[in-house]
This record gives sequence, structure tokens and C-alpha cells, in this order.
Amino acid sequence: MIEKINSPKDLKNLNIKQLTELSEEIREQIIYVVNKNGGHLSSNLGTVELILALHKVFDTPKDKLIFDVGHQCYTHKIVTGRKDSFGSIRTTGGLSGFLNPAESEYDTIIAGHSGTSLSQALGICRARDLKGENYNVVAVIGDGALGSGMAFEALNDIGNSKTKLIIVLNDNEMSIEKNVGAISKHLSKLRLNTSYINIKKGFRKFIFSIPVIGKPIRKTADFFKKMLLKVFVSQYI
Repeated sequence: MIEKINSPKDLKNLNIKQLTELSEEIREQIIYVVNKNGGHLSSNLGTVELILALHKVFDTPKDKLIFDVGHQCYTHKIVTGRKDSFGSIRTTGGLSGFLNPAESEYDTIIAGHSGTSLSQALGICRARDLKGENYNVVAVIGDGALGSGMAFEALNDIGNSKTKLIIVLNDNEMSIEKNVGAISKHLSKLRLNTSYINIKKGFRKFIFSIPVIGKPIRKTADFFKKMLLKVFVSQYI
């Protein structure tokens, strides 16, 4: 399937089964290249379907996609005419590991760090409105980056500007450090239903109520959970 994709236009007529097959092939390609060249694995594996959906729905490069984290762009590069050179990513003379407008018209801005997409997208919207142009601007931001000061400032400005801007929240509970604060807690509540929360709280209460061994069991479980996350996730972020 992947050999048939030379631009986002090739995604338009694919059905769910074909998109699923394509997603699997893209993941295999990303894993192979990252294993050879190094790079960002988990952030790209986790956004394959998201990026395919955005390119299928919107008319890029006329519509502008703004990624909050530049190293989420591997799938984006593969489906925007760079799949044949994808094996050169992060090598001398090869593709950039991040978004780069000099490399492709599909790369709207240079991005490398989180928390910037909303501000950048708003700036593009204002330029569009001043020029009297008509296209969509889509900003992707993760739940971790949403808690940054720059994101809050941008949301405040966006709400006041009344401009047309589409925000996609990639709520995957993933970040380099643990998400904290009211926003993180609120998203967790939205993500989980009441029954699950009550069962989880009841189980924790039961474990802690076991005489002598309750707390050690809980601490041991938490330890192994953190170790597994460190082994399978943190090294690739």
C-alpha cells in the first residue's frame, strides 16, 4: 500500500481497511529507519493514524498543518512525497528530523519543541485574515504541552480573536515528565468513566487495607509499572 502513496491526494479514496494496512506499513518503515539512523520512535508511532486522518480530510498544502512537536513528523514526511528518501532522515545531506519549509511546501513552519503550535497557528490565521485568503489552519497539540504557559496565552488570545482555527488535542497521556496540574486531571476525568474510577479507587483501598503486606504490594506494583514505562517508552521519547 505504501508504494502507492506519493502525496496526500492518494489518501483521499482509501477506505478504513486500506488506511489500516497503510498505517501498519508506515510503522514498519519508521521502526526500520529509526533503528538504523536513530530518532524519535514513540512520538511517531503514536501519531500515524492522526496524521493520515488530517491529510485525508484537509486539502494540504493549501490547508496548513501545525505540529506542536517537530519530531512527530515522520508519517507526515512519508505521505508528502518523501517516502523514497525517508531512509536518509537525520543523516548528512538527508532529510531533516524535524519540519522544514525549505524541504517541502507541506512543512508550514520549523518546529522542534512543544507548546508552540497554538501561537504559531494563530499567527498564520491572522496573516490569512489580513490577506483575505481562505484556507484552514489546524494546530495539533498534546495533553502534556497544553499545560505550558505559552499554550495558555495562545488559548486566551485565540478565544478573544474569534478567528477560524481548528485545534486537535492529542490526548495520549504521554510526555517526557509526568503531566501535572488541573488540566491534566480534568482530561483524565474526561478520559475515564465513573465506573472505572470507582473500581480503581476501591481496589486501591482494598490493597492498602490488607494488614502488614498491603502497602508493600502497592509500592511493588507501582515500581514495576514505572520500570516498564522507562524500558519501553522513555528511551524513545
